[in-house]
Formats: sequence, structure tokens, C-alpha cells
Amino acid sequence: MLCRFDLGGPACYSRLDPWRSSPSSRALSPVADVRPFRGLRYQLADDADAGSLLAPPFDVIDAGGQAALHQRSPYNVVRLELGQERPADSPQDNRYTRSAATLTQWRRSGALGQEQRPSFYLYRQEFEHDGQRRARTALFARLRLEPWEAGVVRPHEETMRAPKEDRLQLLRHLRCNVSPIFALYRDAAGRIAELIARATAPLLEGATPDGQRHTLLSLDDASTLEGIAAALRDEPIYIADGHHRYETALAYRDERRAQAGEWSGEEPENFVLVALTAVDDPGLVMLPIHRLARPASLPGDLTGRLERFFHVDDVTPKSYDGTALLRLLARLSAAGATGTAFGALGLEEGRLHLLTLRDANAARSLMPERSATWQSLDVNVLEYAVLRETLGIEGDAGAIDYTADASFALREVEAGHWPLAFLLNETPIAQVLALADAGERTPPKATFFYPKLATGLVLNALE
Repeated sequence: MLCRFDLGGPACYSRLDPWRSSPSSRALSPVADVRPFRGLRYQLADDADAGSLLAPPFDVIDAGGQAALHQRSPYNVVRLELGQERPADSPQDNRYTRSAATLTQWRRSGALGQEQRPSFYLYRQEFEHDGQRRARTALFARLRLEPWEAGVVRPHEETMRAPKEDRLQLLRHLRCNVSPIFALYRDAAGRIAELIARATAPLLEGATPDGQRHTLLSLDDASTLEGIAAALRDEPIYIADGHHRYETALAYRDERRAQAGEWSGEEPENFVLVALTAVDDPGLVMLPIHRLARPASLPGDLTGRLERFFHVDDVTPKSYDGTALLRLLARLSAAGATGTAFGALGLEEGRLHLLTLRDANAARSLMPERSATWQSLDVNVLEYAVLRETLGIEGDAGAIDYTADASFALREVEAGHWPLAFLLNETPIAQVLALADAGERTPPKATFFYPKLATGLVLNALE
């Protein structure tokens, strides 16, 4: 490994990475700069349960959930992450200014305090999935921001404008990372797993109403910190969840740099709060995100149009009971093991259908020129062959909604709230990483890493 220092700060480089350039190039490429930090944390009594202070990330909090979190505790982190709007809001008094005022008040009162020494923080998140109790481990750290094209931090999903504008406003007012970016790393040799096992006494523990239990521990031994940073330097970092927050952090860094007279590269805005999980963590769970669809009009020959691409099988059981959807999902999973398949709700009233791709070439002919991996993604086959070509839906406002709950999708169709729903299998993690390595991205809402990280365990103040 080679290192250099310049006006942008220290940077270390490893040999050529095919993600960015051709094999004939001898260019050097930057590697991940992952650092401990002085966390900003709730200051709790030894017997306090932190669950009432935590919240999900902003993008999964609806109005009802927001109100419930505000009621759970006057110190719930939702007051920073997603403050409530008011009818009389103005440029001088709005949810961003109130979040900033709340953060200042909590710090002055001692409700939030900043650590004296830099640390990595180990997060153990316990949850239920498929009737089993599982646990996922993540490491909170500061990650140096790099542009996507550098290949150090690799995205897999396209982003949308509105969430980035919202997060940028919040970052400008708070100057603090409240919710972490969720990212993945490879640890084939188990070096990082061995190091993080040194964490012992919990700093924070708490349960949330969804049945999850959250534990935060500290790693501040100098040799451990150095070992973790060195081990993470050898591998690219993959964004699992938080693409919008990462791009927002890049925009904020660039904004601050443009305003500064001098820039060393070591300013706090050059880093972002990240929670890192190994790709082989036994608690790493990926769920599918199903689509609810409302075309401008339903084609009279909808099944016939779908048969251009798919085998369309009516799989409604003779006894249409509470197991019907489970049976469809089981068949969907089996079909997805060898090809592309979707569950279809609403093709005929009260009937369940299984769509199995029979003409992949016909589906791919509708897509832009991308890799075979990208074109074979279930979400892209659905997008181009079903939503666009068959139903005529292409960026229509209100025509598509998303849910990870297949039962909810079925209820919405049965109640007439949505005419159609399409159930998907989850996107394999290996496929997500392969796309990221190739510099390609899935459409939005292609992946759902479950559960979402809790917000409020530790914050990163940009100071």
C-alpha cells in the first residue's frame, strides 16, 4: 500500500480496482478511511431503558408513527430526526429550526453529552423474523466521504431528489449526523469479527415496542481502534441503506468547502456517520419490496398481454382460507430459485396468480443496454415488462406504491384501494454486491434490509 499527503489531507491508495478503470491502467485508487469518533450520546441513569428515546430512520416514519414517537418521551430522537410541521411554520420557525434548537437545549442541559475519547461503537440489534429470534451486529464509525466514481464507497440503488433536499436542510441546521448510513463490508478472514468481539460493558440498552432489543457497547482501546481501521481499509464499503443521506452529506461537504477560505480535508464535514455490518453476518436479512399498481385504465386483455412474457397460472387454492397467500408465497419462492417470477393479485377478482418469466429476451429488449445481471433483476423485469409495457405506467404520480408486507398488499387489493399488486422475491445480497462492483444501480425500492437501524443510539456532531 502507498500513502501520500496533499492539500486534501492524508490519502492511502491500493492498486488498480477494475470497478473504475481498465486492466491496462496503472492508476492508484483510494481506499476506505474509517475512523473512531467522539460520539454524542444520551446521558442515562444506570437503570434507564433507552427504548423510549429511539426511533426508526425518517424514511419509514409515517404521520401516526411520528406522533406516537413524540408522545413516548420528551427526549425521543424523532424531535431531531423528523420534527413535526405546524400550520404557522415560516422560514424563521419550522421543523428544521426547532430541531436545531432542541439539539442545543439537550446538549446544554446534559441530556446529550459528547464522549471525551474517540471510539468505535458496537451495536447489537435483536429482532424477530420468520418466527425466530435473530441478532445483527453493526459498527458505528466515521467514514470519509468519497465521490461514487472513486469506487471506495459503492452504491447499488438510484436516489430521488425530494428526500435529499429534506436531509440537506436538516444537516444545515443541526450540523450533526442523527441517523447513520447502513453499509456492508467483507470480512473473509474474520479479522474485524475478532476485534469487535473485545467490546464488553454496554453503554446503552433498551427495547422498542416492535419487540426489538438494542445494545450499544464501546471499543476505545488504541490497538483495537487501529486494527479495525486497518482491516476496513482493505475492502470497499457498500451502501445498504442510506443512499440519500450519503449524497446529502457529499453535497453538504462541498457546500461547506466552497464557503471556506482554506480546506485541509480533515474538517468534520469530510466524514459521515456509518453503521457497518459484515456481509456474512447471520442477522443480515433482506426482504422483498412488493408493488401496488394503479394504471390509468386496466387493459381488457390483461392476462393475454402478460402472456407475451410470462406463463400465467391461476394458483388459487380450492379452499380459499388464511393459508392461500402463504401458499402463493411458497410457490413464488420455489419458482424464483430457478428464474424470475411474481405473484399477481387482482388479475381476476378473488383469484391469485403466479407469473413465471418464459421469454427473457422479450423482456430484455425493452430495457436500456446494461449488464446481464442488471437486466435479470426481478425489479427491472417487473418495471419494464409489466408496469411500463403491459400497464403503461411510467413515472405516473400515485400509480405505484411499495410495501414489504404481502398481507397488506392482498388486503389493499381485496378492499379495492388498489386494483393490482405484484409480489416479488428478495434480491440476493450477492447480486446487489455484484451490481455495485460493476458500477450499476437498481431502481429505487429494490432492496429492504430488515430491520431498519435504530436512530438515537449515538450521533456524530460535525464539530
